[in-house]
Amino acid sequence: MSDNVSARAGGDTKVLVVEDEFFIADELRRNLTIAGLLVLGPVSSNEDALDLLEQELPDIAVLDVHLGGGARVSPVAAKLRQLNVPFVLATASSAHELASDPVLAGAVDLGKPTDMGRLIETVRKLVK
Repeated sequence: MSDNVSARAGGDTKVLVVEDEFFIADELRRNLTIAGLLVLGPVSSNEDALDLLEQELPDIAVLDVHLGGGARVSPVAAKLRQLNVPFVLATASSAHELASDPVLAGAVDLGKPTDMGRLIETVRKLVK
């Protein structure tokens, strides 16, 4: 059984967090960890997220759409889709904006501020 499959079956679900705002990233990390999930990151840039994906495969990812310097998380989302890793968005972006980006269109958007209970419930549901 692969590490990814065993992680999904047990309490070692790996969650990649991509968020450039320190306090939000820390809140996500803290709440996911308290829920018994293993957090990869958080990372604040596409480059760091893509580097991390080269080292370790998460079971799911939580992504903010707008990162520092005007960057969008689309390259990370595209890589996750290529790897068949589900992701959710925790963003203040509008539904129209998300729909205009093919790699983000249709992704679950939990909004910002993010309801942590709903986030954890959604993460667990998507990795089953």
